[in-house]
Amino acid sequence: MANVSVIIPNYNHERYLHQRITSILTQTYDDIELIILDDCSTDNSKAIIEQFRNDSRVTHIVYNSVNSGSTFKQWEKGLQLAIGDWVWIAESDDYCAPTFLDTLLKAANTYENVGLAFCRSHWVNEAGVAGEELAIYKTTFFKKGIDVVKEMAIHCTVQNASSALMKRIPALNAIKGLGKYKACGDWVFYTRLLQHTNLAHVGKQLNYFRFYHANISSKAKERLWMTEGVDVLVNINYRLVPFRRHEFIDIMRYWKWKASTLGFRDKMSVWVTVLSSACSYIFKK
Repeated sequence: MANVSVIIPNYNHERYLHQRITSILTQTYDDIELIILDDCSTDNSKAIIEQFRNDSRVTHIVYNSVNSGSTFKQWEKGLQLAIGDWVWIAESDDYCAPTFLDTLLKAANTYENVGLAFCRSHWVNEAGVAGEELAIYKTTFFKKGIDVVKEMAIHCTVQNASSALMKRIPALNAIKGLGKYKACGDWVFYTRLLQHTNLAHVGKQLNYFRFYHANISSKAKERLWMTEGVDVLVNINYRLVPFRRHEFIDIMRYWKWKASTLGFRDKMSVWVTVLSSACSYIFKK
């Protein structure tokens, strides 16, 4: 049985797909299975995928007849098919260094109860030219998951799924029901996962993250990060992640400011819900 299940959720990435798949199949660590999921692409993706059908490491190729409407539905499908102890969701337009898996597995196995290990990325454009790195983390470290969740309450610190390796069973539990999200399902997913596991980060740039500055407007992103991202707060179990009073107040002030800045008034019930569920824990500190 393969130790690492690699899931490629593809939609219309014909241009990058051969490079993506090749960068996986040429890893220095090869105890893998590859699961390719195509979400009803309208380009020539199928022809590229079929070139790899006879590779023994390719265990599943699934073509949707109708587009799912959410990449996170594809994530869940891939996790349900996976058999490895570890899962890598390798986005179809990204690629990686040959030592990606070797390095992350070594980091993950160095520390206790790591459920998520990830590395720095080269932030590249459509042509593969590296631009400014916008990563939050740049050094190698280990952190308890509940400490990372406190950071996640304000922003998603795992900025690219392709850079991350996750334990399959906790990931399968964390992904349930996230198909409703268009943009922030990964943020909620990592928040759920890290309440039960720890995190290891490798300060090497082993991933190439295809970052499109023009693929969606900044305003549209901001609105999705508000309408979906704020749901991170109600996915935190405050019994497992006890906030100090000042920490929680700072977080609530941030989200209230964010809502006001973007002109939202329909998310006020979130603060009521979160405060109600958390108040018996945060004020113990």
